[in-house]
Amino acid sequence: MMSDFGVDRSIEPLMAIPVAAWKLDNDISTREGELRVKVKIIKIEQASFRQLCSECGYEEQKIKAKIFDIVKRRGKLHNPATGSGGIFYGIVDEAGGSYRKKGLYRPGDKVICITSLTAIPIRLNRIDSIDFNYGQISVEGHAILASTYPLIHLPPELPVCYTMAAFEEACSLHRIFQIASETEAGRFLILSSDLLSATLYAAVFRKAAGSGCRIVAALDQKSMERISEAEIRSTLSGFVDEVYIIDILAPLKSFKTINEKEKRLFDISVNCADLMGAEAVSVLLTEKNGAVVFTSFINNHGLALLFAESLGKEINTLALDSYTDDYEKFTINLVRETKGELDRLHKLYAKYKDVRRGLPGGKPRHESPEEGRLGDFVFASDKMRNVKDEALNVAKYDCNVVILGETGVGKEKVLSIIHNNSNRKLNACVRINCAAIPETLAESEFFGYEAGAFTGAASNGKPGYFELANNGILFLDEVGLLPATIQVKLLRVLQENQFFRIGGMKQIDVNVRIVSASNISLKELVREGKFREDLYYRLNICEINIPPLRERPEDVTCLAEHFLASYNESYDIAKSFDHRAFDAMLAYEWPGNVRELENTVHRIVVSSRGDRIGEEDVYRALSQSPHGASRPTGKMEDEEGQYGLEYLMMDYERKFIEDALNRWKNTRKAAAHLGISQSQLIRKKQKYNIGTAKGD
Repeated sequence: MMSDFGVDRSIEPLMAIPVAAWKLDNDISTREGELRVKVKIIKIEQASFRQLCSECGYEEQKIKAKIFDIVKRRGKLHNPATGSGGIFYGIVDEAGGSYRKKGLYRPGDKVICITSLTAIPIRLNRIDSIDFNYGQISVEGHAILASTYPLIHLPPELPVCYTMAAFEEACSLHRIFQIASETEAGRFLILSSDLLSATLYAAVFRKAAGSGCRIVAALDQKSMERISEAEIRSTLSGFVDEVYIIDILAPLKSFKTINEKEKRLFDISVNCADLMGAEAVSVLLTEKNGAVVFTSFINNHGLALLFAESLGKEINTLALDSYTDDYEKFTINLVRETKGELDRLHKLYAKYKDVRRGLPGGKPRHESPEEGRLGDFVFASDKMRNVKDEALNVAKYDCNVVILGETGVGKEKVLSIIHNNSNRKLNACVRINCAAIPETLAESEFFGYEAGAFTGAASNGKPGYFELANNGILFLDEVGLLPATIQVKLLRVLQENQFFRIGGMKQIDVNVRIVSASNISLKELVREGKFREDLYYRLNICEINIPPLRERPEDVTCLAEHFLASYNESYDIAKSFDHRAFDAMLAYEWPGNVRELENTVHRIVVSSRGDRIGEEDVYRALSQSPHGASRPTGKMEDEEGQYGLEYLMMDYERKFIEDALNRWKNTRKAAAHLGISQSQLIRKKQKYNIGTAKGD
């Protein structure tokens, strides 16, 4: 029975339902009741694909590496940042004994698996290419399907690309058809960030309500900027009465643009845009007692409810993506009926190749460019937004986590996100620095001791860290520095959830989630023989990597302002940075990361005399840092140790700047003499570690 829906493939935690498990067993040998399929094309769920592209800067090799990493860590394609997966097309390979649908699916059959990849064990051998328009990847690999997982045979006349895309929307398409057919609604709005979704939902409305209804498509202008408006209108002309190209991130302006021309609101609005602001546009443009339908896995359904409430507007909101009977047949028929329009769209995609790849130059679209904040976790970069999303997603899985990153990047902030959003948030989070525990005391600190266990033991005994953290989280900072003797004992507790105190005869049962942190790669420590491999696998169910501050300069400004606001409040002052102060901070590499930035801001606040903080205040604070100011990063010597042209030019520039500063005594006059701006001179002073000029 368990094999019927794949529970026996769950290995972390054991016997969890596959979609909720952190890790699945993706061994490709078939068991009783299983079907093995050669995977050829994967359609990644839209929000997941967008997140992967954004995190990797739309660079194909990085996206491929990220997908491989997810599958390797989880045994399935289940993006921890979005909690979603996708569907796939492949060829039936082998059916295990007692597979209940043997008569339906034979080796060689071409099939689309419409079960989410979040539930399916999958192993990838390679990723050949990425289709950014359809959000699909061509691969070589295998998937293992349980008997209950629905499959459909791919009709030979239908292309894989848009048939797969339709099946990703399938349940929503079918349900919207039912809703539109059961009402007397005559006005329909589709909010979308891609032409394919807009075409499919427009076809559904036309099929349900006939030629007498009015269908309007509102498309996001940034997502459509590579296609001309004439081509967009031509593509949708078979189903849509009017097209608006709007900035969905500006919802009030978008509402005004459409409302002024339409004059009437809509009975049903479909939101498949998956962009911040689309929920507001949907609510504003929908009639009272009308319906707003969210089709994507990741949506702002809750925000729409709150917004409607704030307007005093009674509307029906629906979040669709669940299984409905007969949707497979409905979707195949819909694709057949709209094949002409979909073929034209496919040619348009082929013409532009990567319509949805992002902005020209390969830069991705930032859907939410403003500063982000979760409690005191402050960020502006996509990299830290992804760290936050991954931490929030991992929090709900009661598994062990390793947080990696250089010293000072904010590992404990990520720990707080995990703890505060987990089912253990009402219990203790015990934080331990493993480097601070002497090896001779480590066992008693972790496991406690009974009264009289050794000379100097407390008369009442003492509970250890595991007891203190029972039913909560035990945080092991600098876990890579644990002594080998404690690694063995820690492994045993993690395996059995039991231990004895020192000098104790009573077995103590505990239920503890371990979150570890390290500024050293645990994999490297395992390879060097300094960390047990079996303990590594117990601790590292999920891994979160925090990039250093130098790799996310977007965060420097918002963090500096956050720290300044905190110190302003503490000291009851009102200081602020000018733009040149930010330039000086951005020119520095912050080897001490966020901790160094906070310390620097604190020193600036205390040492600066005016309310306006400038670049010289920043430089003076940085000159006191143990890391010093920024140093040249170029290569000084060639392979034979000889000084090259680059070094000679840099040395000449440094001496020229020193002479100017000694002569003119302040940076403003020295910069004018050198023919550069004052801020450029400040950055070059930092680069060459030149002392501050007197009289500035």
